[in-house]
Amino acid sequence: MIAYVAIAFAAVLVVGAGLFVARAILHRPQRGLLLLAAFVPLNGLLAILPVPGVVSGWKEGLVLFTLGCAWLRRVRPRTSTPTPRPHPPLTMPWWPAAALFVVFGVVSALVSFGLIGFVAIKVTFFYMLLVGILWLAPFDARDRDNLVSVLMGMGVFTSLVGIAQLVLGPAFLVSLGYEYGTQVRTSGGLLRTFSTFNLPFPFGLYVMLALLVGGAVALADPARRRNAAFLWMSPIMVVAMASSIVRGAILGLLVGLIYLIAVRFRFLAVPLVVAGVAVAVIVPFVPKISSVFFSSSSLNERGDGWSDIIASILIHPFGQGLGASGAAADRISTASGVTFSGLSTNYQPDNYYVKSALELGPIGLWAVVALLVTALLWCTRLSRSLPRGDDALALGVGSSIVAAMFASLVSTYFEIFPIDVYFWLLLGVVGCAAAQHESVATPGSSTGRSPFGRAAAGSRRTSASY
Repeated sequence: MIAYVAIAFAAVLVVGAGLFVARAILHRPQRGLLLLAAFVPLNGLLAILPVPGVVSGWKEGLVLFTLGCAWLRRVRPRTSTPTPRPHPPLTMPWWPAAALFVVFGVVSALVSFGLIGFVAIKVTFFYMLLVGILWLAPFDARDRDNLVSVLMGMGVFTSLVGIAQLVLGPAFLVSLGYEYGTQVRTSGGLLRTFSTFNLPFPFGLYVMLALLVGGAVALADPARRRNAAFLWMSPIMVVAMASSIVRGAILGLLVGLIYLIAVRFRFLAVPLVVAGVAVAVIVPFVPKISSVFFSSSSLNERGDGWSDIIASILIHPFGQGLGASGAAADRISTASGVTFSGLSTNYQPDNYYVKSALELGPIGLWAVVALLVTALLWCTRLSRSLPRGDDALALGVGSSIVAAMFASLVSTYFEIFPIDVYFWLLLGVVGCAAAQHESVATPGSSTGRSPFGRAAAGSRRTSASY
């Protein structure tokens, strides 16, 4: 009897909390995106929680609900008086490449696999809806600052959990309900930490993303207590990221830091060189670590598969269809019971460029590269023109794009949850900042203050100041 009462009480609390959150999002849809950003790193905890499988769809449900609220709350003109053409709610100079990627990918999936191709479409493009939400309900300066706080806070929290996993060991994690060989993995006898994620790969890449974006904002205004605390915690985050043994994250962090140094924070050059020399000197004397991080067997296996894929492009110039490999192929196989390779598992290219060429041919590969290059150049330009605070955010997002470009060489980066969520969310948020700055910068308009820093939103920097 007591158990039933407890269950009923818990159900009432959950329903009440859900209604409160739904009302808050309906009133201001931006809260839905902040909530998504805060909780997607915790999605891996569902593996050990006693909840039904349908709960795993909370992410998609939250996105669709927020999209509906944003549509209902969209700003409508209050009068019929003709007015000058307003600025768009966000700028997206990368949209032609993204549109080509989406259109070509959707047609490819449906032609190749029929209706079940919608599974591949969902895996690849679903979180682009976040850009649509931001178009209807743009982030203001405070929302952007809150998003950075969320990224910093969750980056630190997940890193501490990862360090705790190293201390507790694999046996304790298995006792919690995690599966050995699925979530709990080892490499060369070392535990690959996964924190609150379902695998080590999203954990390592997420911490990399938090270090680059949060680090750029923190370095731009180190006097702020939040930023100072994040900078003090960054060495622990680096250790936690390395403990996941995700080489793509280490490579991405390195090139992202080089980008930050080249564009703005040149004082980091000497510490980075010193750290690199220290690693080069110490690692050879720790055989276990060097064998794990610098083993060539994995790269050789990937290279053999990549060469076969490149040869297949001559046979399939338009690709084998969106969803023919990677996570999308696994989802389609689960739904249809058929694998595309004829083996027990589908082909995992571990290279997003190879995956794009395999599935969509040269056209799809060109669209992906054009999207990344256009977004990178745009963020770099904005890092020199936006007001203080937003300029650092654009710089951090630019560094994360550079990191993504290199991490994609050794991983299917944009298929890894929640990395795909943050990629589209951050692109959209920077677009909001750019659009609002353009509207404020028009003659006769007033300027406001940004909670990112102390300077007024009208203060601008030139490239010479870097």
